Amino acid sequence: MEILCKKRTCLLAAFCFLLILMLIGSLFDAPISALLYHPGNAFGTFFAGFGEYPAPLGVVAAGSMLFSAAQKETSYPLRPFLTAGGCCLIAAGGCWLLTLPGKYMDISPLAVAAVGLTCATLTVLFILRMCRDADKTALLGVAAAFLLVIAADVILVNVLKSLWGRPRMRLIASDPRAYFIPWWRPDTSLRDTLTASGVAAGEFRSFPSGHTANASCLMLLSLLPKICPKLTGRQTLLFSIGFLWALLVAFSRITVGAHFLTDTAAGCAIVLTAITFTQLPLLLKGLLRSSKN
Repeated sequence: MEILCKKRTCLLAAFCFLLILMLIGSLFDAPISALLYHPGNAFGTFFAGFGEYPAPLGVVAAGSMLFSAAQKETSYPLRPFLTAGGCCLIAAGGCWLLTLPGKYMDISPLAVAAVGLTCATLTVLFILRMCRDADKTALLGVAAAFLLVIAADVILVNVLKSLWGRPRMRLIASDPRAYFIPWWRPDTSLRDTLTASGVAAGEFRSFPSGHTANASCLMLLSLLPKICPKLTGRQTLLFSIGFLWALLVAFSRITVGAHFLTDTAAGCAIVLTAITFTQLPLLLKGLLRSSKN
């Protein structure tokens, strides 16, 4: 119950903070972006390439949990199924990592592979070490929560981007035909007009921020105490680390003109909502019980 109360407090505080950001952005989105806009800055470029890592690493972590759970499973049909599923998730997360930095920064494929595979390997080793003494049911519950949150993030963000058609700040700054559209007004007419004249459709995917949503998946760290008793009592710290990472990525996306303040707040809110509707019910039902009572 104490863990549940702490998690509720963290979620409520984060939601309130994001609501304040949404209100500020609703009034001052355009001037804030104009003030912070600095295309090509090193800070923004770095986080464009690596800020999304928490989402694919979350998939790798979930796969590692399934693999660990398989070692604790005695029934023959289920053990190879969990092992195969875990390996597939680790491979999928690793491949996802390899697709990210090269799209946003000038970096060699070899460096991308080295960084991605190193991060994936360290994640696997860390999870396997942390969950050596974890209960099988707890492992499966945490893995399911990771996957549900990340899936909700990817699906909802991409659906909303397509429906909203909001132009990015960098397009507005560089093309006199583009203009600012507030977040509460979905409008694809400008996108339809400018894409017909050759403007990339990706320039109309500002709302919500996918980078911020993927970065927000780092808040799933707060579930690790459920499979690692050594981390018990550090839920708030782990959640805060993930939230601060999301804020850094959000700020970086504004500086490069990829998103407005409301875009980034909405991206983070999507993941927080997914956490609320997937993790808390699991906690209440006892599916994410601690490996040691």
